[in-house]
Amino acid sequence: MSRGVIFEELCATNGGIIQIIPFVCTFYAFEFPLFYNHYNREGDVIVIPYAMGPHQGDPLGRALFILAHLKALHYIVSCFPSCLFPSIIDDTHIISPPSIILSAYEHFQTELRAIGFFFEL
Repeated sequence: MSRGVIFEELCATNGGIIQIIPFVCTFYAFEFPLFYNHYNREGDVIVIPYAMGPHQGDPLGRALFILAHLKALHYIVSCFPSCLFPSIIDDTHIISPPSIILSAYEHFQTELRAIGFFFEL
């Protein structure tokens, strides 16, 4: 998920949540290296730059993810009022009449890709 979307949604919210932006910037405004317990042929630890989405294990990460995911979810709910989209963090299901389920799925997939959310079925 694009961190830009996370910051856009933080800035767009009303109320006290905007006060956490400096704190979030401290951890998410730059690439963060992930160190894996694997080594390359030279014996160096493999380091992967990490610049998308929340950090794994970050307690605030779930809330930041949901904030960005909610934008796509609200849009798709408005486009398909006869469908239900029960969601828990990144697990979203579509309950729909059979005649529109594929269309709802494809639209939701497009919205999620627009915010940098990539997934596999």
